[in-house]
Amino acid sequence: MERNKRILIIDDQEDLREQLARLLVNAGRPNKTAAMVQSMRARLMGLDQAPEADEAKNDGPTYDIDTAGQGEEAFELVKAAIENGAPYAVVFTDMRMPPGWDGLKTAKKIREVDKNIEIVIMTAFADYEQEVICKEIGTPEKLLYIKKPFQAEEIFQLALSLTSKWNFEELERSRRKWLENLIKCMRKVKASSNVKSLFGATLESLLNFTDAEVGLIAVWNEDKKVWTLRDHRNMQEADAEKFLKDCSDVLKEASAMQKSDGKYLIPLKAADITAIAAIYDAKTESDPEWFKLMSLLVMVSNENLETISFKEKQDSAGTETARLRGVVKEIKEFAEIFLKSHKDEPEIKKIVEKSNSVLGK
Repeated sequence: MERNKRILIIDDQEDLREQLARLLVNAGRPNKTAAMVQSMRARLMGLDQAPEADEAKNDGPTYDIDTAGQGEEAFELVKAAIENGAPYAVVFTDMRMPPGWDGLKTAKKIREVDKNIEIVIMTAFADYEQEVICKEIGTPEKLLYIKKPFQAEEIFQLALSLTSKWNFEELERSRRKWLENLIKCMRKVKASSNVKSLFGATLESLLNFTDAEVGLIAVWNEDKKVWTLRDHRNMQEADAEKFLKDCSDVLKEASAMQKSDGKYLIPLKAADITAIAAIYDAKTESDPEWFKLMSLLVMVSNENLETISFKEKQDSAGTETARLRGVVKEIKEFAEIFLKSHKDEPEIKKIVEKSNSVLGK
């Protein structure tokens, strides 16, 4: 998951907000004066260059900074960022910003559209008690109040700590959503009562968990040496069949979830069933926890496939046994009728005896 380092600075004085923006942009960069002194010292000592004098080196965080001169403008920026799926992690706002909204109203309105943003209120005046600010804005654990003047190091540390806090909490929110989604998908798979419905439920669950729309699921026919399409979503059946034919060898060799030609191939196996799902537009996450949950979903699908397949075999065997018993019973009845008029036929007697043995009589 890409880290969010977007910061919004709100101040009615352009020079102040630009100065604060420059402070954050230069966070972690080497001090030019110190670098020059180190370079001179290195030359005096006969060295080519001191390692510390490399001005291009930058191990500090790189922030994406936006600025706004008024609260109303900042509110629109935050709202647009949410709508575009690129929210700000932190907002620094001044308290007094005439003639528009003050910092309290600005922060309150921002909190209404973004409950997760970290808010820092900066002021040189005690316009409001901190208790009032917390009550009005809400979510006090995501609110800080600092007084001017402040040191550059304070801003550096706040930006670093709060963006890290935002990203950690966002990761936890994402993991919670993945887990909730996994539970829903597993329930859908577990609710299947036969192999046919299981394939459809499995494909739908895999699409849902990977936030995809297009995919198919097929079973390997060992006798004909071909893949048999069992279900597909949002694609033409002819296209699905062509894919199975063109990629038959690749699908057969897939032994674990893998990416091939932009598609995710997910093998599914039971005792005598080899199946595979192909997800065309899967959106995966780099977080190892996501892959663990995905693997768990595949494992549950495999287990259910094994269970349902075994049950259907037993049912099929039971049905076949019942059919054969019915045939034997009919033969016995005909033999008994025939025996009434041909009592001296030993072969007919043997048929009746064998039938009784099979029928358990």
